[in-house]
Amino acid sequence: MNEIQNILEPKEKLVYDCKPEYAPYIIGAILVSLFVGAILGTVIGVFQESFVLGIVIGTIIFIVLVVLSNIAYTRIHYAITNKRVIIQRGIIGRDFRSIDYDRMQNVSVDVGVLGVIFKVGSIRIFTGEIETVGSNKYPKVQSKYDRFDYITSPYDVLKKLQAHLSKRKEKLA
Repeated sequence: MNEIQNILEPKEKLVYDCKPEYAPYIIGAILVSLFVGAILGTVIGVFQESFVLGIVIGTIIFIVLVVLSNIAYTRIHYAITNKRVIIQRGIIGRDFRSIDYDRMQNVSVDVGVLGVIFKVGSIRIFTGEIETVGSNKYPKVQSKYDRFDYITSPYDVLKKLQAHLSKRKEKLA
């Protein structure tokens, strides 16, 4: 359910609103779920010395992850307004991420293998935030991106974002 309209400010206008395309989104989720289920099922099977238990646990993990991905899909929405970009997500509740134009440093398009097959892409928004990933022993600092994943016409959406960013910069100049 799209609840972005509920958080718009009084003079804020919606310029663009979309969801990810279902097929590439769910295929990506199935591939990740299959990988995670196979790895965890194998590890459990080896430690418990039971091939059947490993397959059962791996299958259960796969099914749970695919179901959760489907639930998550129904709640993902992306919006561009005249003031900001909004990303709505959440399985249990609604989580909103709001990025004002003055915080955006870079906007780009990313088209992967599924993007080429399904003619979709992802918009990556960089605000200067960084995150630490990896273990405590070997931490790695990397750029953090907000994303509009698996959207149709990503280059057109990029142009809309760049137009709003240009307007914002002109106002500041």
